[in-house]
Amino acid sequence: MKEYNSSPPNDIVETDVQVIQATHKGEWTPSGTDINIECYVLENGERIFSLRGTARTMGLKGGGALALPRMLSANYIQDYLSEDIKKWMQETNKGKVQKIRPPEGGNSFHAFKASLLVDLADAFYRAKNNGVFDKPNMAYQKELAERLYNITLAFSKVGIDAFIDEITGYQEVREKDALQKLLSLYVEGLFQPWERRFPEEFYKEIYRLKGWEYTGSSRRPHTVAKITNEFIYSFLPDDVMKEVRERKTGNEKLHQWLTSEVGLTHLEKQITSATTLMRASDTWEEFEKLFNRSFNRKVTEQLSLF
Repeated sequence: MKEYNSSPPNDIVETDVQVIQATHKGEWTPSGTDINIECYVLENGERIFSLRGTARTMGLKGGGALALPRMLSANYIQDYLSEDIKKWMQETNKGKVQKIRPPEGGNSFHAFKASLLVDLADAFYRAKNNGVFDKPNMAYQKELAERLYNITLAFSKVGIDAFIDEITGYQEVREKDALQKLLSLYVEGLFQPWERRFPEEFYKEIYRLKGWEYTGSSRRPHTVAKITNEFIYSFLPDDVMKEVRERKTGNEKLHQWLTSEVGLTHLEKQITSATTLMRASDTWEEFEKLFNRSFNRKVTEQLSLF
């Protein structure tokens, strides 16, 4: 794409500078294109591009960090700019800027919020569709609208964060953080004193449907433990149960590792649901059908051990 010389070189006059550290960096270069965008994730979790890099990707040449603000100051585009873009322009013109310190160190650079690129593309594409760029001297703007559209076609405003996370490697950090939050909700730091969590009725219904004599003894067939795992514990988050099983070292029960507010609440609801469905069934096979339908569980093969 031909580069557009927006103005003689100049830079933003900074009056209020916020410097933020970038923790992750990546580069997106779609094959078969001349597009090259450096992506960053900041220590506060925000995703950004460099302002100069955005202008360069658009094909703007000259004007330094002011290349893009100057382009957006043109009268022809004002009616199409989003409120977020206008706010960014106002702050930039006042010298209120965000500068980013690269992960590897070095000179800081001006930031351009990643989601604003979508607003930018939308503004130029709507202007193009309304015939704003039909004049002979505006061929560049028409080409720019197409270029911006193609750049943003691969991601939407919602998906852009995930896109940058993948490019920079931040996705792995985000997933680890999400896992830790999940575990903190479900799993206690130390196992708690034993309390009855599985009511007698739960076991009585299993015995009834299996045709076994119920004696009330805590010494139950091993099959009961398998049933409990299959219909109760397997419906708690997989990562939670993996963590609980790894922490379990002695004779403590799995539920002794669950938090009262979230973990045990989820467990008890699952027990209640299963018990209710067993009570409504005349045979074990009928219970399984009701259970599978209620929990949208697809069973590819029957478990012979039940």
